[in-house]
Parts: sequence; structure tokens; C-alpha cells
Amino acid sequence: MAFAVLFCLAGCAGQADNADIALAADAEFAEEEKNKKRDAVSVHIKDNDGLLNLKQKELIYNYGIKYAETLKNLQAADISEFYADAESEECYINKTAFETLVNIRSLSPNNLQLEYVAVDYRVESVTNLGNAVRVVIWEDNVQKFPHIEGESLTCNIYHEFDLVQSGENWLIKSHIHEEDFYLLARTAWDDISAGSYAQKAEKTVDMLVADAQENYELRNENLNEYSETDVNKQYDREKAVEYAEEWYNKRNPDYLQYDLYGGNCQNFASQCIHAGGMDMDIKGTYTCQWKFYGKDLNYQQAPAGRSYSWIGVDEFHTYAVYNRRDGLMTQPDIALGYAQKGDVIQVGAYNKWHHSLVVADIVADADGNQTDILLASNTADRWNYPLSAYIYTYPRLIHIDGQI
Repeated sequence: MAFAVLFCLAGCAGQADNADIALAADAEFAEEEKNKKRDAVSVHIKDNDGLLNLKQKELIYNYGIKYAETLKNLQAADISEFYADAESEECYINKTAFETLVNIRSLSPNNLQLEYVAVDYRVESVTNLGNAVRVVIWEDNVQKFPHIEGESLTCNIYHEFDLVQSGENWLIKSHIHEEDFYLLARTAWDDISAGSYAQKAEKTVDMLVADAQENYELRNENLNEYSETDVNKQYDREKAVEYAEEWYNKRNPDYLQYDLYGGNCQNFASQCIHAGGMDMDIKGTYTCQWKFYGKDLNYQQAPAGRSYSWIGVDEFHTYAVYNRRDGLMTQPDIALGYAQKGDVIQVGAYNKWHHSLVVADIVADADGNQTDILLASNTADRWNYPLSAYIYTYPRLIHIDGQI
């Protein structure tokens, strides 16, 4: 359309006019493409080695579309048709995960219906299990939330599909999705007793929604007062965020990786703080050290080994609470309104602290009031991701003042 307009007008315009027309046409074309993208729900499967056959790929693609639609519209799409047994526990668990995602995100004061979402699947392996095949896939996705600038990126999410053949088609026998909403739903599912799977699904969602509602009510209670603090060394917040942007979707080889041991989130957060100019803390008892010089635990007051606080969510919070004489100077458990770039926010739900996140930016309204907090993390690997979209709905802020 834009090129047609340019062609019709070019014959009666001077060079300067032609340039203006070209710019206008380019802008119109770009706006059309932008609007198309905003409305898009897309899934792409990368299978360079041809491990999936056409029907298997079609099944994964159609499942991905339902998942993307659920994210975009905040309405749980029905995935029963993709399962070999629509009444199986595995089917109900995955449907419960979708319902958990939708219902908890719907509680947010922000509108979390997406402008667009794009899901990319990378096929890693396909293994013959005899009566089924196991497909391992890694997911990246782009989500565009309407209240923030830029795209929110999630990378390296693990999927494991067990597929069985039904005539010419393939169907899902089981599916593991290493994403927060699935993991939360799966944990709660195992704790629920009910007659049928349908009843268990309903009870699981109800319990998790009630937990989220309570978290929203309690998140501003029992907070510590903010106080001005003197430090000997200032925290370089921009450097911390630059590090977070560089390493959110990969791992720094200078450190061990803990993705397979409960997650790499606090390890990543500690690295960001260190990149912001904060020295490792080797002094004090085991609760008051924060260091990573090597893989083995070491609480000698020496530059050797590591402390639990470097890699553990609860342990870093304990360090923040009790360390007051040397090393990092922090203010734990103060109001989210004091959050700044490079701070740490830990999120919990269902009676457990799950995750450490690094503040990448603050979202504010026209009057300067905070409306959301943008975060970076490992496991899940995320960048520019809003706090309001997390399924873990109870946050605690650990504000980094600097170093003493």
C-alpha cells in the first residue's frame, strides 16, 4: 500500500517532495507493520536437525498457539484435544497451570492482556521410549505488556513432551513445563485431596488464587522504615543493570551454574551487585559473609570458597538482615516504592520464597508515581519483565545502599 502511494505521486513531485513522500510512505508502512505485530499470536518451531515429523511438529505448534493465546488474552485455552487421554491427571495438571496463570494475573491492578506474544521453540532431542517419544524443547518468548515500553523477554524455558501416536496423528501423553505458573500449580496439585481430577483442579486454582489475594493484602504490612545511610563506597546501579542485561539469558563462566540445583536466580543477583562495584564480604560468621571465590562452602574469614548467601534466596535475605558491620549495607523489607535500579526483589507464594530478581527499571505515571517495576533474572531467564505479571505475588525488597 505504501509503495503504491509513492509510485502514483512521484511523477508530479520535486526531489524534496519525493523525499518527504518516501519518508511518509515508510512511516505509514512501519506503522502498519507495527500494528500487525501488536495483534500477532505467533509460534515458530526451530528444528534444524529434522527430529520431528510433520504431524509431531503440527501438534507442538497447535499447543503453542493455545499457550500464546492464553498469555495474550488472559483466557485459559482448552488444551484437552491435544491429549491422548483428556481425563488423565497429566491433562488436568496442565489445564490447571493455565487457569492458575490467568486467574492470578487477572488480580493485578495493571492490565496484563498482551498487545502481542511470540513463542519460539527450539527442538533439542527426540528419544524413542518404545510406546512413546520424548521431545525436549527450549522456549523463548516475547510478551508486550500495554503499560510498559519495550518488549518483555523470557528465554530458555525447558519443556518435555511425551507423545504417543494415534492413527496418523500424534497426541500428548504428558508435558512438563519448567515455568513459574506450571511449577506453582504442580506443587499445589500434589497437596490437594479431592474426589475427581476436575474437583482437584478447581480446588487447586481456588487455593492459589486465595493465596495471591492474601499476598496482595499483606504486601504493605510489617515493613521496615527507610532511613538515609552513610556508606564508604557507592553502588553503581547502572553497571549492575548493564551486567544484568548482558547475562540474563546466558551464564558467566567465571561462576558455577545452579540451574539444576534449585535455580541460578540469586547467583545471578549477587553477580549483578558485584558488577555494580560491591566487594565480596569475607568477614563475620556464616550469616554475615557474602562471597564467591570457589565452588566449596567456606566460612573462614578469607578470600576462599563461597557462602550460602551468594546463591541462596533465603540466605541472602538473612545476610541482608543481620550484616551491619562490614560489607554490603542494605535495607531489607522496606516499601517497594523505594526500589531503585540494581536492587533485589525476592518473590514468594504458597508459603515459600521462590525467586530473586534484579530491578532493571521503574515504571512511573505522569506524576512520577511508581506503577510497576521491571526486572531481570536467571531461571527463568528474563529481561524487562514486570513485577505485576509474576505468579509469585508476595514481594520483599532488599535495597542496596552501598558498602561500608
